[in-house]
Amino acid sequence: MKTPRTQKGFTLIELLVVIGIIALLASIALPAFSSVQVKAQQTKALNNAKQIGFACKAYATDNNGQYPSYPTTSGSTNTASEVTTSNDAFNDLIPTYLQTIQCFFQAGSHETPGTKASPDPDFTTVGSQTAATALPTGSNHWAYVTGMSDTSNSSYPLIADNPASVGPPATWASDPTKAGGVWKGKQVIVVHVDDSASVDQLNSTFSDMTGPTGIDLFDTTGQKGWMSGGAGAGNIFVPVK
Repeated sequence: MKTPRTQKGFTLIELLVVIGIIALLASIALPAFSSVQVKAQQTKALNNAKQIGFACKAYATDNNGQYPSYPTTSGSTNTASEVTTSNDAFNDLIPTYLQTIQCFFQAGSHETPGTKASPDPDFTTVGSQTAATALPTGSNHWAYVTGMSDTSNSSYPLIADNPASVGPPATWASDPTKAGGVWKGKQVIVVHVDDSASVDQLNSTFSDMTGPTGIDLFDTTGQKGWMSGGAGAGNIFVPVK
């Protein structure tokens, strides 16, 4: 009498079913995992931006309440007019108010490719730093609004993700490989004059629609004295260099 053969392992159909189930679960889990990753990156970026905001506040305490807007760092060649890039403004924070430039770096940002934070992210040779070299091109992700003081409207923006266009209105990009596209045109991180910070939602035209009066926070067309005119004539949203 022959002993019945017992089947070992899976049949082809069973393997295909298992593979199909795994693929289905992966397709469900991957978007959720990606969302968690983005939130983690934004939390880190938010903390970095707030750190820069705190440094601006400390600077204002020592400079008659004025946030950095005019180049004063040793080595600067332009002290007569407002800065035209956020790098130049932030240079005035280094190294007195910020001992590292790592908080200016943002992973995945078009403005800070790779892991560049040169020439001296920890300022071990701070004596050689000047306005031209303290925060060089490729080391800074954050844009900045000039002309602010610690008595400015507390809801006004001071620091934000570098935009694709400063406008007004300022806009961000949907393509993460382009300038202003780090959050794919869906959100923008903003630090306000009072040091509060938020991740704001962007509308269909990639503009920030969370202003204090329900208007675009960075579209100030027609609002006298707010982001209007040229250097010295209002508050100017300046991008990175």
